[in-house]
Amino acid sequence: MAALARDRHAFRARGAQVVVVGPEGPDEMRRFWTDRQMPFVGLADPTHVAAERYAQEVSLLKLGRMPALFVIDRSGQVRYAHYASSMSDIPENDEVLAVLDDVAQAPGGAEDPDDLRERSTGDDAGGPPA
Repeated sequence: MAALARDRHAFRARGAQVVVVGPEGPDEMRRFWTDRQMPFVGLADPTHVAAERYAQEVSLLKLGRMPALFVIDRSGQVRYAHYASSMSDIPENDEVLAVLDDVAQAPGGAEDPDDLRERSTGDDAGGPPA
């Protein structure tokens, strides 16, 4: 989240709203946000409604809810999905900013979710989830 905070102006310049969804309850989430002065929205999801909606993996062997990152356009279409293979598997901001630039260039029509999942798991790139 520190990298997202650092580049918050680049996200805002593209009209993006960063929203971080966490498994904590509202009070714990509020304390975390206040203590760290996070510059974007934090949403508590202790009942995992958002996690289930976006098929975010929960792995007790890997310390709980696995990171995931989505670019959702203004019509509600998922334009990019990243499902992490580990807690440190987070895409670089440049990658996400490039997706935002692409979405701005071609606002119509979201990609097929199966294509997103394939690309985000690295199956076509030979590497870890992108």
